[in-house]
Amino acid sequence: MRWVNRSAPLLAALALAGCGTWSNEDIAFVEALPTTQALRLALPAQAGQPLCAGLGESQVWLGAKRTGDGLNAGVDLMIALVDTVKGFPPTDRRDDARVWGPFDDAKHPGKEIRVTMTRQHGAGDLPTYVYAFEVRPRGGAFQTVIDGSFTGASARAGKGSFALRFPILRALQMNDSPTDPTGDVTVLYDRTGDPRTTTLQLSQDGFGVIAFDYAYAGYQAGQGSFSFAFTDAQQRRLLVDTAFGATGAGRAVVTVVGQNGGRVSYEQCWDEASCITFVRDPFGISGLCQGASCPTGACPTP
Repeated sequence: MRWVNRSAPLLAALALAGCGTWSNEDIAFVEALPTTQALRLALPAQAGQPLCAGLGESQVWLGAKRTGDGLNAGVDLMIALVDTVKGFPPTDRRDDARVWGPFDDAKHPGKEIRVTMTRQHGAGDLPTYVYAFEVRPRGGAFQTVIDGSFTGASARAGKGSFALRFPILRALQMNDSPTDPTGDVTVLYDRTGDPRTTTLQLSQDGFGVIAFDYAYAGYQAGQGSFSFAFTDAQQRRLLVDTAFGATGAGRAVVTVVGQNGGRVSYEQCWDEASCITFVRDPFGISGLCQGASCPTGACPTP
């Protein structure tokens, strides 16, 4: 066994679950799995209801927060399935492999789960873990609903990717919400430096957001960036690239996608109270102002 990860806190938590004996090597495998804390998008919180003069509150920044909340809810849902493995010690142990199950899915009677993980040792010091979560009707054939890989000592300090196969979950009647996506969701994350990054690729609408490759970067100091898409009150598709400071003040380039595929962009900035301070919109597509009528106040540099 060439890699040992001594993780006392997680080992203690699993021991308290009263579900068998866990070794440090078992924990090394479990810590390679993605966690909610590693994947969540941390957008600055808004303090109270803003009182904005002029053009009012930035609907673009509100859209970013609503989108972030929807994606975080999706992350929670996906990790809930991953976390099922933490309630059971491995049923098969080898030097560079672990298997859990099959065991009954408590949330979905009649379904069984099996998890397989292998560890690969490359030229570097850190191993790569490859895993698959499989589900079947009891006694039937297993189908893979999550597959992924991870390189590092733990999900808090490494990088990885995984895909959740929602069409298979739906076929097995294991989707738990009407807002679950109808297509696959792919997640890529990197916690090896500053900023930490998360990309969520939705092939179909789901989690209350529209299909898009969402990209988030968050620095330890609180600033970051977020690229997202949403549909506005006029049912227009907006593609948004934001940069924000730790207080929530930020700027965005907003691209409106027309029904014929044409694209027109404008710029907007807001302060820490989410109030609009600057707009550059020569074509008037934001509906806020046009040309000389747009505010030209301070625009933060996150």
